[in-house]
Amino acid sequence: MKKVFVFLISIQISLGLTIGSFARQPSGDPEVLQPVFYFKSKPIRELTVILPGEYEKPPRIVSHKAPEYSGDYRDHAYPAQRPVIQKNQGPRQSRGPVLNFAGVGNLNGFSPADPNGDVGLDHYVQIVNMSLGIWDKSGNMLYGPVDYKTIWGSFPGPWNDYYWVDPVVKYDQLADRWVITSISYYGSSYYTMIAVSTTPDPMGSYHCYAYLHTFINDYPKISIWPDGYYLSYHCWQGDDYLYPAAAVVDRCVMLEGGPQPSMILFALDVPVEGYFFPLPADLRGNTVQPGEPCYFVIPQRFSTDNPLMHSLNIYAFETDWTVPANSSFNLVSSYEIGEYPFYAVYGPGAPQPDDTVNIMVIPWFLMYPLTYRVFDDHETMVCCHTVWDGEAYFLKWYELRKETNEWYIYQSGNYAPGDAHYYFPSISVNANGDIALGYSISSPDIYPSVRYTGRLADDSLGLMTFQEIELFKGLNYANTYLHSFGLNRWGDYSSMMVDPADDTTFWYTNMYTRAVASPGNWDTRIFSFNLTQDTAWPYAFAGNDTVVPYVVFFTTQGEAENYSSIIWTTGGDGNFVSNNSEQAIYQRGPGDLANGQVTLTMHLTGYYPGTEAADSMVLYLKDTLIQVRELCSPEMNLEIFPNPARDIVTVRADLPSDAPVELKIISGSGREIFTGRYLPVNRHLEVQFDLRYLPAGVYFVKLRAKGEGQRAVRKILLLH
Repeated sequence: MKKVFVFLISIQISLGLTIGSFARQPSGDPEVLQPVFYFKSKPIRELTVILPGEYEKPPRIVSHKAPEYSGDYRDHAYPAQRPVIQKNQGPRQSRGPVLNFAGVGNLNGFSPADPNGDVGLDHYVQIVNMSLGIWDKSGNMLYGPVDYKTIWGSFPGPWNDYYWVDPVVKYDQLADRWVITSISYYGSSYYTMIAVSTTPDPMGSYHCYAYLHTFINDYPKISIWPDGYYLSYHCWQGDDYLYPAAAVVDRCVMLEGGPQPSMILFALDVPVEGYFFPLPADLRGNTVQPGEPCYFVIPQRFSTDNPLMHSLNIYAFETDWTVPANSSFNLVSSYEIGEYPFYAVYGPGAPQPDDTVNIMVIPWFLMYPLTYRVFDDHETMVCCHTVWDGEAYFLKWYELRKETNEWYIYQSGNYAPGDAHYYFPSISVNANGDIALGYSISSPDIYPSVRYTGRLADDSLGLMTFQEIELFKGLNYANTYLHSFGLNRWGDYSSMMVDPADDTTFWYTNMYTRAVASPGNWDTRIFSFNLTQDTAWPYAFAGNDTVVPYVVFFTTQGEAENYSSIIWTTGGDGNFVSNNSEQAIYQRGPGDLANGQVTLTMHLTGYYPGTEAADSMVLYLKDTLIQVRELCSPEMNLEIFPNPARDIVTVRADLPSDAPVELKIISGSGREIFTGRYLPVNRHLEVQFDLRYLPAGVYFVKLRAKGEGQRAVRKILLLH
């Protein structure tokens, strides 16, 4: 299994064989839908901010089950010829990410996380179940986290009180716009919600649309193409699987804010031998070949003679906006990719330390996105998924090329160095032809963690040639038990994208496990990196020694670089409420007070095995007790009403100038739960917040005028 070159030879032989036309084609005319509602929102800076929190009734998790197959296929053993897997690290070293910062965590008590994000010219936007955040490209949060219903908050309709799941955010580099989609559902009403920004600013206004379906529009994925925004679904009716679906909405009409952008939707026939989830091609760069249709790629099983044989199939979605009924969705290429066992749905799950319940993995679903790019002499698509080989989960990745009229598999690889399990990958290709692959990993000795690898354009085919980098270390076992599967829920995907500003830098987001073992204990990270061959060692600065009045909580001001994990320790008897970032929250203990000081130490683990860094600071505690108190600079007038509050509050301030201000909402324990950066108008600021999902308690609004040295703090008492 370690003779990789034998694998490479077999790739060139077996994957170049086109399968005959025995596959059943999708049948029937496309369904043409119109949005049932349209609305142009105000700039989201001006909308009521819905702060994330747990709903009274937890959203129902839609299970991504595949169609049922007969028991005959379950009885087939693994084929004698197992795939050859790359078990060795590549020879190239990388410096690791340039940016590594905290994304949105589990603020809604929800699993799975479904983390994804995209990068524009000036911003990075991340979205998870069920919140979003917006950062500048230095990693500074500009807005969020907020419940992503905030964007539709002024959009009248029943979805304001519905459940929202499976969000996806995309940057449309052809128009310099942002696209956000999600499911909204309750009872038998199922909506696809699509919002397209009216400007390059993701915090500006949006054209908002709602499409009503007669089926559960599960697991939507959206991609950018010049003639439309293409989508794919898994369609359900109750607990019965119906079919996968491919759809497109009229991008041009949406960008112009037209009220009736059509959706053309194909319900795909399900071949007897299996049909796995399709993905639409997502354009990177600014060019497609003239008249090129949007392609969908689907791993499938067709052969009744050999139910173990799988193929990778390419379909062309040709859209006719003049006569939508003339649109077509047809198979254009199909390639055998080998024999694999039946475990096409979940398999036994990936192990983890400290818990006998494995992590649920979704093999064979192509993982988001399917990246498409045009080079001088060829077109490329890269995609990947997870495979269970009877012993462990590995990553299977492909680069498809078209140089004249036909697609073919240019290269493919099976990746799982070492003895760990690999799952929920995401892959992309930049303008140099370099490929980056990010993923989750766990084993009986490794908590669910985030890693990546990659290859340069001219490297040997079928190999990931960069040493694996641990982006962020998991801190505990995943505790998201799903009774219907007997596994811990994870995923369902991650997101590798390419920066349109230079078309080479990769941006990646994924989830990891928090240090606590409470249910739903996931958080996310966001990374940017290039596949450059240098190294970077961890650097730690815990912050300056600090004298503070006797307070209950203290937030550190550390700095850290080139690390895969952070943990703080104390020389006293207090404890860290938040412990895995530069700005950790420390709760002092009685011994700290008696001593009048405590030493706090930040420990870093580097990207390469054995690399570590640490630094300490001394926190001096004055012997005068003061509680967190309200304050207001003379030049600022900060008001909050009503107060006490039960749901909606208004924050109003008169300011010394129209300079930018930073507004934060902080919990009673010192945790920052919202950050927003605003421009006052005529030295006045007014923002509304919807607090109905937050637990009752004391919160603080902190306002700081950038560059003015002015700040104000007010307390909110939230009742329910």
